[in-house]
Amino acid sequence: MRISKFLFAFIFLTFLQTGFTAITSAESLSLDDDYRARGILLTNTNFNNASSSGTYSYYSQRLDLTLTGKFNEGIEICTRISALGVAGSSTAFAGLSNSTSTAPAYPYPNIDFIPFINYAYVKIKNLGDTPITVIAGQQPFNYGNGLIIADNGMGLMGFRIYGKYKLPLPVPTSIFSKRRAGLYYLPIETEIFTAKVAAAGGLAPGYSHDLYGLVNRIKNGKYDYEISIFQDSDASGSQYIKGSNAYPATSINKYFYDFYMTRKEDISNIRFEIAKENGSVKNTDGQQITIDGMGYTIFGELIGNKTSLGKVTAHAQIAYSSGDSNPNSFASDGSFNPTQTRRFDGLERVGYGELFAASPYDALFPLPLNSYYSGIDTLNVGVDISPVYGWNMGVDYFYFAASEGPAGAPDASGFEKLYGANYSLGVEMDLYVKFAHSKYTEARFSYSRYTPPAFVVFWPTSDPATRYQFEISAKF
Repeated sequence: MRISKFLFAFIFLTFLQTGFTAITSAESLSLDDDYRARGILLTNTNFNNASSSGTYSYYSQRLDLTLTGKFNEGIEICTRISALGVAGSSTAFAGLSNSTSTAPAYPYPNIDFIPFINYAYVKIKNLGDTPITVIAGQQPFNYGNGLIIADNGMGLMGFRIYGKYKLPLPVPTSIFSKRRAGLYYLPIETEIFTAKVAAAGGLAPGYSHDLYGLVNRIKNGKYDYEISIFQDSDASGSQYIKGSNAYPATSINKYFYDFYMTRKEDISNIRFEIAKENGSVKNTDGQQITIDGMGYTIFGELIGNKTSLGKVTAHAQIAYSSGDSNPNSFASDGSFNPTQTRRFDGLERVGYGELFAASPYDALFPLPLNSYYSGIDTLNVGVDISPVYGWNMGVDYFYFAASEGPAGAPDASGFEKLYGANYSLGVEMDLYVKFAHSKYTEARFSYSRYTPPAFVVFWPTSDPATRYQFEISAKF
């Protein structure tokens, strides 16, 4: 503990020294503070299927300090120091948070509230008097909804280069208006990047786990588009999980072809993302698995700003991931498995549902996903209201399902089958109330209740698990 205090003091003094030096030369300097503390109680996480209580309670906290200096000639330097801590059922909490994943429990160096640097990068605009921007260093990588690539707030070491230009498009004469033939200049931003995935192994011989991407962003009126190609190349000796088998792999290469679209208006918002996954896996015996998956998300909301209940927002979402129809076959894998997807928000899992926290391929609970179920699908409907200034409350319902599952497993509902879900994985209800004390601080309380499906093979009882959370956050 004394070492951590000395380390924190050293980093803080370094911040002060950096700030003093930057003040003399920077056009602007900002220091942002983001702190969050949570108290969490989880009950019956084993659904009364074991002798233990399945109850955990703990406190967690997160602190982010971000120092940004903007200099002449379009140069920006940013450093963010973070600290994550947990007190309470730390051992059980760590296991529960990583119950169904083969990746490291957290993408963070530690959870002992010892500070670490997650962002440290330089940004150079208009490089060589061209419309090109370069960002180098440990930096955030998030694209679309975070379906394919998200850094989970940790950042990745890499390089990004992007430039803006206008693509001339011919416009024919319209017979319905006075518009004449000519050229329309479509604004486009193109980005290429490479990043190193932070994982155990670092500089070990033969270690390599890299991300590559080509992203095109188009803004056209109320619509924003992203058309992207991503490559996740893992030659670090990771195991590849397929069905109930774990294959030591010499290389795992995944390619994602992604289309993302948003439309924002005063009364409605729409988001749509669809991704195709291809690739291959080679095991240590030279055998190959062909990867061929697909996933998509559709989100829509309607906003009423002046109703009898104040501001009211109703939303609905569908998330689909393909599954592996034959998990015991080595030759191919049809499941959608973007392992760099968004899965953590500080120490807690994040995903569809505050308790179940589903990603396209795993969840918080130790469901038999690797052995039987694959391709997690979600149907979500909810409403948020703000009846009094400073207060918000809402309710969400989540219906979870899988694209593929074992024989005899309970079926998904008829509507869920329309978009590809076949086997039920239970339901969840989330309730929350939030109070904004000021523009800097707010408090939030939430209650979540997840009920597994009635399937005696894996869930002898369908007793629900619950989650209570109280949170206070502050930003300055």
